[in-house]
Amino acid sequence: MTFLSSTLRLIVLGFCVVASHAAVHSVYAAERRILFVGNSLTYVNNLPGAFASLAPPDLSLSVDMIARPGATLSDYVGDPVFDDAIASGRYTDVILQERGGMAFCAGKCAAEPGELDPVVEPTLALAQKIRASGARVYYLGTWQGSLEGNRALEFGERHVAKAINARYIEIGEVREKLLNAYPNLPWTHADGQHPGYATTGLIALRVWKEVFGGSAQRRPCVAGAFLYYHAPKADGVLHVEQSAQPRTCLLSAEAAASFSAAR
Repeated sequence: MTFLSSTLRLIVLGFCVVASHAAVHSVYAAERRILFVGNSLTYVNNLPGAFASLAPPDLSLSVDMIARPGATLSDYVGDPVFDDAIASGRYTDVILQERGGMAFCAGKCAAEPGELDPVVEPTLALAQKIRASGARVYYLGTWQGSLEGNRALEFGERHVAKAINARYIEIGEVREKLLNAYPNLPWTHADGQHPGYATTGLIALRVWKEVFGGSAQRRPCVAGAFLYYHAPKADGVLHVEQSAQPRTCLLSAEAAASFSAAR
């Protein structure tokens, strides 16, 4: 190899490294405004707050939530709170979370995906409104209590996400794998239905990875006073107060690193 070709290789390598750093920096260069829309799966343990706690110091991040107990995404079609938030919130990213199991698709449904039209149609209406505002749309998965159930649910959720042209964030199967690897973590709330700390922490990390294209370098923590069980603001938009000092971390540093790397 000649000196000239060696030098050129070093120059090209250096350019690639600089370009890589520039690309990472560009992710955090502009303000990101995130809105979570969902139900009790979204507000129990404060998923938006856990997500916001993952932000590095140099990121300008604003996180809001619209979530009502037992709500399906169809409940937000034509809803004035949702419509006003999308019209005036200047959001860059909106995460939609359906009520648990709504997109479950097995047997006849898998052969005839049109069975999911009652879920697809209202979700598409929301996605079109979000996209028209300039924001990206994400479809956040839920989970079932068995591997077979999670596979049927994932099939349906992927179908819905594709139909509305949204980025799908899968939860069920990866949660099942991690639950088997870390069986002693609090995966389920004491009520036996809602997410425990481990599940909310996992979801926060999965959403972060999809929104920002890389693993979070922090573990998800929530300010102690904001570990919700009941809807904190069922009639409006809740803004995550990031100035409150996080006091309850949902995962250990080891678990958070493992969860971030999980596929």
